[in-house]
Order: sequence, then C-alpha cells, then structure tokens
Amino acid sequence: MIITETTVREQIVATADRLFYAQGYNLTGINQIVEEAGVAKASLYYHFPSKEDLCVAYLQRRAEKWSAKLQKFLTGTNDPRECIIKCFECRSEYLIENNYSGCSYIRIIAEMPQRSKKINQRAILNKEGQRRFFIEKVKELKNTSGISTVDLANIIFLLFDGSTMQSQVYRDIAPVKNAIKALKVLI
Repeated sequence: MIITETTVREQIVATADRLFYAQGYNLTGINQIVEEAGVAKASLYYHFPSKEDLCVAYLQRRAEKWSAKLQKFLTGTNDPRECIIKCFECRSEYLIENNYSGCSYIRIIAEMPQRSKKINQRAILNKEGQRRFFIEKVKELKNTSGISTVDLANIIFLLFDGSTMQSQVYRDIAPVKNAIKALKVLI
C-alpha cells in the first residue's frame, strides 16, 4: 500500500474517533493516538496543529457517519412523519451498535469545563443541522397541533437529544421508544 498524506490523516482521525468515543477526550493523550495510529508525532501535528483541531475532525467524522447511517435508514421513506419517527428508530440502532455511549458531541462538551471555541462551534454546527432536519420535516407535515413549526421541531429535537442522553444513562433504548410514543401523539 502506498502511504499518502491522505491515508496518514485518515489513520489519525480513525484512531482519534475510536479513542475519543471509547475513552473520552480528556483521557486520550496525543502519545496514545500517535502510537495506536502508527504515525510519527510530527505527522499528527502536520495535519492537526492541536488536539482541539483533531477533536474538530473527529466530531466532523462522527457527523458524517451519523448522516450516512440516517440517509441509508431513510431510503425510500417520503412521508415526513415517518421520516421523523425513523430518525428516532435509527438512533435506537445507533445506540445499540455503540454500546449506549450516546452523542459524541454532548459527551465532548460535557468533558470540557472551559469550552474550546473551535470544538463548541463544531458542536453547535452539528446540533443546528439536526434541528434543521426536524424543522424541514415538520414544514412538510400537515401540522394541526396548533404549535408553530419551529416550536414543534424544537420539541421533537429535545425529545431526540433527551432520549439519547437517557438511553446512555440507563443503557437501554426504552427512552427512545418512549420518545417515539410521544412523537406519535405530537405529530
């Protein structure tokens, strides 16, 4: 195999992805990433001037993984109500596959008593993307709830994030199942 800068960068991000998600940001050191990625420390710093920059790449990778999984899960589903419900079902599957480890963004932010601006911006970008997904789907609904589109989407988003966090706490998908029951009443 020919080793390129792209493969070195990808190896570093893949290793950080595994370690940050399994151990957390604070418990994962640069030396461990370098050792497990099998790269020189200079290579890591060539691609990522700081651990923060590597964390931003990790969070971007997690967003891409989730988005790809969700798009695959939603293939063939056109009904907006069904898309919203399936998003929650996809989250259930994701939680089980990841041993109920929860949302990587919330986990990273919770670890950082003093917020890194770069990491915080990446987390907000992701969360706003998730919220926009729900806003778009609610716009497509025949909303007869009497609640504004944005307010209804925010409630759904809160159910999504809240049930994800509760599933992490209880190590069970019951909170997501309960959120789906609430969704069926709301929409």
